[in-house]
Amino acid sequence: MSEERIGNIRRRLAEEFERHRDEILLVAPFMVAAALGSVFDVFERFANFAEQHEKLELDELFTAMLGAGLAYFVLLIRQRRLLRQALHSRNAAEARADDLIQYDTLTGLASRTALLEAIRRAQDEANDGLLSVLLVDLDRFKPINDSYGHQGGDHVLQAVAQRLLAALPDGATAGRISGDEFACILPHPAGPEAAEAMAARIRTAVAKPIQLRGGMAEISASIGIRTAPGDSCSAEQLLHSAGFARYRAKRFPERGWCHFEAELDHEMRDRAQLEIDMRAGIHRGEFVPYFQPIVDLQTGAIAGFECLARWQHPRRGLIGPNDFIPIAEEAGMIQELAFALLDRACRAARRWPPHMTLSFNISPLQLNDRWLPQRVLRHLCSTGIAPARLIIEVTESRLFGDLPTAKTILESLKNAGVQIALDDFGTGYASLKHLRELRFDRVKIDRSFIGNLDEAENGEIVRAIFRLCRGLGLPTTAEGIETAETAAPLAALGCDYGQGYLYSRPVDAEGALQLAHSSGFAPAASAVAGEIRPPLREAGSAVA
Repeated sequence: MSEERIGNIRRRLAEEFERHRDEILLVAPFMVAAALGSVFDVFERFANFAEQHEKLELDELFTAMLGAGLAYFVLLIRQRRLLRQALHSRNAAEARADDLIQYDTLTGLASRTALLEAIRRAQDEANDGLLSVLLVDLDRFKPINDSYGHQGGDHVLQAVAQRLLAALPDGATAGRISGDEFACILPHPAGPEAAEAMAARIRTAVAKPIQLRGGMAEISASIGIRTAPGDSCSAEQLLHSAGFARYRAKRFPERGWCHFEAELDHEMRDRAQLEIDMRAGIHRGEFVPYFQPIVDLQTGAIAGFECLARWQHPRRGLIGPNDFIPIAEEAGMIQELAFALLDRACRAARRWPPHMTLSFNISPLQLNDRWLPQRVLRHLCSTGIAPARLIIEVTESRLFGDLPTAKTILESLKNAGVQIALDDFGTGYASLKHLRELRFDRVKIDRSFIGNLDEAENGEIVRAIFRLCRGLGLPTTAEGIETAETAAPLAALGCDYGQGYLYSRPVDAEGALQLAHSSGFAPAASAVAGEIRPPLREAGSAVA
């Protein structure tokens, strides 16, 4: 018999002994006692003694004791087995819990907890080198979930996880933070080259199409990089800083990645404070609507107003939307903020002449909310505004992201009587497709075309837009009109409405009320430079 076979037999015997150890330890004393009794004739002597003392009925007593002992012995073995099974189940549950803490169940990558621990270990081992944390956020992931379902989204996440592992060098760690966010930990020598090369490899790997049931998914990645010496800051700070750099990277999609730099630290703290202030400010009513008139270019009459958000911050003064709308979207407060503004804007519009409309921009993220029509109508009913007076403005680029969902929401709004305007027309994608599939009530031409009408190329584009809209029966609004020389040719080309600083800067509710009850402006077709003046230019607090 070979030594390997003998070793296998010994291992099996050891496993069997370990499995039945408790039973063996309990049975062994009884077997030893029985063996000793046989050797010393204990049972024969007991029988003789019991026969001599028949009146004591020792044999019946012995039988009863033996039966009780055997029953107790069986119960003891059973209890020991149950305890061992319970202990085994608890150990297995603890092992599974440890796996859940250490690994992401969907992708098998390290979890957030394990990543933080890996960052701490890498910091301890960094010595004179550097440590880079790369936070990877998938772009255009939600449309994949919407189009292919969560099963398709899970397949994409698993594919991205495998590509990250393949792209990482030895010594690096990859993990999943949450949702479509991943993180990579990369120890490397001094200099940013290693982290930048890693970011480029990750973007190239992620950008490859992923085959799904029913189609191909194409995504990209925005990457935030935080590089620091091992003992410069905590693991949580490194991860948070990389996340902030990721937000910056999303603003520059052509590059796709961004380093966290020292001067961004103040911006990060300032943004965090603004987010805290914003949550309280919404409930305190600090966000107020400002209004810019929309003028009929042929008659000069005010047809309505566009609502523009402003934040009356108790310490910083009046803050424009470019400073707080992105924060509200990223922090998940955009719905609450938008409807707080809509409610106040509708209450202000209730005091205008009944023919004037209220134009209100909705965030692209709000087009993910299938209950948006019901929420809008609830606010209209509570404020007493007719649905036909409300114009919801939708940015064209958002429609390209998830057209089916947007179409469902906008059709519900139109069926309720709300008008829909396509904002920033000409700056998005597949415009003709949108105009064909979505029944818009009007089109707003982006200010980038209006401001340069004297350029031949821009002029031809604007003429083509007017011809297209006229053929579809869509009224047009030109944004960013600042001079009479711009307004007059627009009116001559057939543009219906215009808005811009030529007529009025955005004003508060009281200023809008005074403008609404004024006589309007001179017709653009007969205007010359300096002829158009808002009749109540000084009314309200004007803010650009």
